[in-house]
Amino acid sequence: MSDTQALLDSIAYVAWHRQVLRVQELGRAVVIQPDRADLRNYFGTVHAGAIYTLAETAAGVVADGVARPLDGFILLGAAELRYTRRAAGTLEAEARLDPGTDSATLARDFTAAGRGALAVAVAIRDSGGETVFEGTFHYAMRRRRQ
Repeated sequence: MSDTQALLDSIAYVAWHRQVLRVQELGRAVVIQPDRADLRNYFGTVHAGAIYTLAETAAGVVADGVARPLDGFILLGAAELRYTRRAAGTLEAEARLDPGTDSATLARDFTAAGRGALAVAVAIRDSGGETVFEGTFHYAMRRRRQ
């Protein structure tokens, strides 16, 4: 088990969803959420709140992967989201650091000021590969205090 998966499992609300980190690399993460009856709404599809939680988890993994090596932490400041179709079954969230982010500049500015900002785009697909959610999560980075 990766350190990041252990961290996710230590957050009670995230752990309850039983999300599994499948891919983690600088600027990208893939998180799976299994199909469970208790994550469905009255209509039988995946509840919007469970979808949002999956998206924010994947985005947070990417943002934390940028901040943690700089001895920083992240705070979610805003999110833009769009549910594109009903979601059913196991879902896969793929999160990517905004391609317009210059990581070297972000690291340099964060090191100098102890502050920074970054955006992470997320797409969630169902087991048939259809996109059910698209969103962008905006994080503030702050320096950890000793």
